[in-house]
Amino acid sequence: MSSMQRLFLHYRHRLFILLLAALTAVVVAVPHFSATAQITQATIVEILDSDEVFVEEEKAAVDSIADFGQNVHTEDARAGLVFINDLAVGRLGEDSSVIVGQCVEVQNGQLIASGPVNGCLSGFLVDVRGTIFIVDADDNKGNFKVLEGNIQVRNPDRGQEIEVGQLQQLGRLDRDEPEVSRIDFEDLVKILAGAFFRGFEVRLPNEEKLIAICNEERIRLIQEAGDAGPIVASRLPQCPTELGVRVEPPVRLPF
Repeated sequence: MSSMQRLFLHYRHRLFILLLAALTAVVVAVPHFSATAQITQATIVEILDSDEVFVEEEKAAVDSIADFGQNVHTEDARAGLVFINDLAVGRLGEDSSVIVGQCVEVQNGQLIASGPVNGCLSGFLVDVRGTIFIVDADDNKGNFKVLEGNIQVRNPDRGQEIEVGQLQQLGRLDRDEPEVSRIDFEDLVKILAGAFFRGFEVRLPNEEKLIAICNEERIRLIQEAGDAGPIVASRLPQCPTELGVRVEPPVRLPF
């Protein structure tokens, strides 16, 4: 090998090392973002019960868009929303209000959401990965319920990070230590048979799992009761066989 060839290889090797170092510096410098994309807009895809759905102060219609920073609110109506190019779906209950932003900020009422969309309430931010969860601004100073999956709830001002698992809820957000508890089974059945599912046609991602989750929880409660299992079974409501279908109240035994 000639001296010119050795010199060329030497400089090529040094150039490769410099490029590799520069690339490493760029990767380290790039901030690590959440897998959940920023919500730049929400599209209204369903309006139920009445036409009283609004974007800011303008009456909305199907296909109306709420841009970043805008308010979507309902009066005597419910609404279905789609976020982030159809990857996430949400539903607003009656008399509910949200702001589209870095998260879907619930100001009043209730929101159920599924897919890569974060919710927030009263300084608390929900980090999700395809979870089905409810944000309730009206329930005793605020409440997060997880129907499927799990969420990480953060309050940066307090330095809090709280894990909330499937069929758990985080409440009493006004306290220094919010409370994690199990969702009452009858409340779960009411949710699945109630306004968040009744009449909607655009499905929540993973909502087909909810009936099985409900039945598994019912079986767990009966098994935990041991010898009293048959009595517990007779008092627990049945899970819906189809989402949005009214469930008959449980049979109440006289003992």
